[in-house]
Amino acid sequence: MKEWAKIVLESKNPKVLLMLSGGKDSIATAILLKENSINVEAIHFIHAWGSSIPTNEAKRICSEYSIPLKIVDFTAEFCSSILGYTGGRPCLLCKKEMYKKLLSIICENDYGWLAIGDNADDRTTIARIKNYILDSSANKSLECTSYFGSEMGIKLPDGMRVLRPIIHMKAIEVESFLARKHVKVRRINSTGDKYFEYHREGCPIQFADLGVPLTTSIFDKLKVYNEAVTEYARENHFLASVHIPSTFVVTVPKGYEEKSLQYLISRGLGVNLEINRQKNEGKMYFAYIKNISAELLKSRMYKKIVLRMSERLEIKCIKNECIIADKLISADVTGLGVHLSFFFDFINMRAMIHLEFYDDSSLRMEFGIFDNLIVELFHTRDYIVAHN
Repeated sequence: MKEWAKIVLESKNPKVLLMLSGGKDSIATAILLKENSINVEAIHFIHAWGSSIPTNEAKRICSEYSIPLKIVDFTAEFCSSILGYTGGRPCLLCKKEMYKKLLSIICENDYGWLAIGDNADDRTTIARIKNYILDSSANKSLECTSYFGSEMGIKLPDGMRVLRPIIHMKAIEVESFLARKHVKVRRINSTGDKYFEYHREGCPIQFADLGVPLTTSIFDKLKVYNEAVTEYARENHFLASVHIPSTFVVTVPKGYEEKSLQYLISRGLGVNLEINRQKNEGKMYFAYIKNISAELLKSRMYKKIVLRMSERLEIKCIKNECIIADKLISADVTGLGVHLSFFFDFINMRAMIHLEFYDDSSLRMEFGIFDNLIVELFHTRDYIVAHN
């Protein structure tokens, strides 16, 4: 028996309520609770625009493991909280409304513990738990604490504690655990909000474009487009998402964007091909120069640096601009298929140079020349250069 299970079973009220999303982490948590003889019930939240896949998975697991399941539709609270929001993914606002609904249910029932499927890849959550432990002088266990959404102003009833059975398991370990139990969790196959960092799915509302006021019309499109693209992704074993209203497609791994777009078009869904156009044919060089001389400002030698670098790179200048704001100076040189930009920061004594061009651009494009020019013009080796 796990140590956390002993703590729960020996507590004053060992009855556990599990937040069951229907994803792999919460399902693994459900199995561990049952294997350790924990008296557990589950709660699953839905709204009108979520995928049916995790709901069906939650129902299936609860049926197989004899776990009572309560499904709560919080569409009204969801809408009242995020309609009109313009900050892109509204997950924290949504979670806060979900937690409020959860607390009202907890207060109506007799639970001693709330179980959550946070895993070892949830770095932010782990950091918050550790800070909570330090601040509250609580026991050092990450599995059993009283921490729950305090940064959002959410407080559990007095005496209720939070159980995180898989907090020391990384996502790959959770998957291995489920494989050993012969449990296959059907996934949505969306990219999740972290894209390439780690895979955490959620509802399609998280793929709203930044700055666009959220409306039920946007919600409808997010659901239609993302259900279509994830259907194709599941069939072909990758992850995908569509941002609305731009229709910008992201796939993990990269490389499936074009096929995903064609699939959406075949389903009669309009897409913006320009915003999804592959734009990696350009080349970029970058330089970061530390500890530039103050004399460059006093003597206005920064102007000669801009001119000299343009000449040495043989850029046929079409347009040049310089903006001065006290000790912050930016300069831009535009040529045929070439853009060279400078930023001089005479407050922190730093400079940055960015060169962007294409294979058919008119300039000397060898990276070694760009690198050598930094030494030639700034008389320093305290710099960093990079290219794509």
